[in-house]
Amino acid sequence: MTISFLTLFFGLITGSYPVELAVSGPAAAVELTVDDRASDRLLGPPWKARINFGRTLAPHRIVARALDAEGKELARAEEWANLPHPLTKVEIVLESTKGDGRPLQLDPARRVELPTHDLKTIHILTAEVRFPGLQRVHRDLAYGGEYGSEVSTELTGIPLRSRSGPLPPPEKLAGWLTQGGRPLAVAAVEEGPAQLFVVRAAPFGEIAEKMGSRGLKVKDDRYNEKLGRDDQVRFVQPVPQRVEGSGELSDLFDISPIYTAQEGGLPYALRSLGRPSAGSGAAPSGIRIADAVAVAALEAMTENRRRAVLLLLSGNETQDASGYDAARVRRFLEAIRVPLHVWTLSPPVPGSLAAAWGPAAQVQSTGDLARAVATLRADLDSQRIVMVDGRLLPQSIRLGPAARGVELVAEGPR
Repeated sequence: MTISFLTLFFGLITGSYPVELAVSGPAAAVELTVDDRASDRLLGPPWKARINFGRTLAPHRIVARALDAEGKELARAEEWANLPHPLTKVEIVLESTKGDGRPLQLDPARRVELPTHDLKTIHILTAEVRFPGLQRVHRDLAYGGEYGSEVSTELTGIPLRSRSGPLPPPEKLAGWLTQGGRPLAVAAVEEGPAQLFVVRAAPFGEIAEKMGSRGLKVKDDRYNEKLGRDDQVRFVQPVPQRVEGSGELSDLFDISPIYTAQEGGLPYALRSLGRPSAGSGAAPSGIRIADAVAVAALEAMTENRRRAVLLLLSGNETQDASGYDAARVRRFLEAIRVPLHVWTLSPPVPGSLAAAWGPAAQVQSTGDLARAVATLRADLDSQRIVMVDGRLLPQSIRLGPAARGVELVAEGPR
C-alpha cells in the first residue's frame, strides 16, 4: 500500500490550491490535513482535491493518509508548502557508524571511511555536493547519542539571538526549545559562516553614484565595511526570468554565485558584483521586489546557516508587480525566522514603496553606511542555529522555560 503526492508545492502559495495523489492498494478513503487540521476526505479515485492555505503567506505541512474501511491508517505521505524545495537532492547513507567529524576525502566510488569516534554523543555529518554552474546542495544528518546507531534524516535549524556569546553544548540545551509545549531534542549548534541574500531594487547607476567613492567620498574603499571573513553574500534579482518546462511557464528569480570578503567589502559588492546576466527571457511583469524578498528568505533557510536578507531601495520607487505586498512578505519572514534589513539611498518619498517596508536605514553618508553595515554584521554575529530533531514548521517553535540569554530570531531592526 503506497500513497504519494503528484502535486509539486514549489513557489509561494496562498489561497485555494489543487492537489492530486497517486494511491496504490485497497484504500477506502484518503484524508488530507493541513498543519494537523482536517482539510478534505476523498472516498475514491480520482484522488484529487483543492485545499485552502488561506490568505496569509506562511509555511504549511500537508499530510495525506490512506485509510481502510474501518478508518485504520494504511500509508501516509507528507509535503511542505512555502519552505525550501531544492531542485537537486542529495542523501547520506551510513553503512556503519564510525567517525570523528573532520573534513573527509571521498574515494573514487564516492565513499568515505569515518575514523572511529564516540557514539555516546550526538554527531552531525554534513555533505555538500557541487555541480557545474556553481550550484550546491547541502545535507545534514544526525546520529549517535540518543539516536544510537539509528539516523535522523530530518533536522530543522532554528536561529536564536544570543545575548551572552556561545551557547552551551547541545546536551545542555534540553528544554530550551519546545513545540506545542513538548521539549525538542537538540542535535547540534551551528556557528559557521553566515549568509546574506541581497535584493537590489535601486538602479545600478544610482547605487554606483551614491555608494561609490564619488558619492560617499571613501578613498580606495573596495575592502571597507566587510562582514565576517567567511560570511557569504548572494544576490537575488528582482526581475524574474520566464522559462518553459513541461508545457508550463514559470518565473524564476536568478541567484548569483557566492561572494565573500575576499572579493571586497559590502559597499563594493552592492555596486559591482552579482549583476544580472544579459538575456531576453525577462518576465513581462517587470520588477517584483516583494516576491524577490520572499524568495531570498526561502533561500536563506536552505542550508541552516546564520542568515539575513538585505533590501536596497532608492527611496522613491513606486512600482512593484509582485503577487504579494510588503506587509505580507514581512510577516512571512517573521514566520520563517529570517531577519530583514532595509536600506535606502535617499530619504523615502511619501507614498513610495520604502514607506510600505517600514523603518529603513538611510545610507547617505560614509557614517550612515558604516553604521548600517555594523548593525547588519552584529545581527549575523549574534545568531546561533540550533538544530532540532525532525522537520518542523518554524513558526511552531517556542522558547522553553529552560532557555537563558537568548531570543528567537524574527526580523531585523524595526
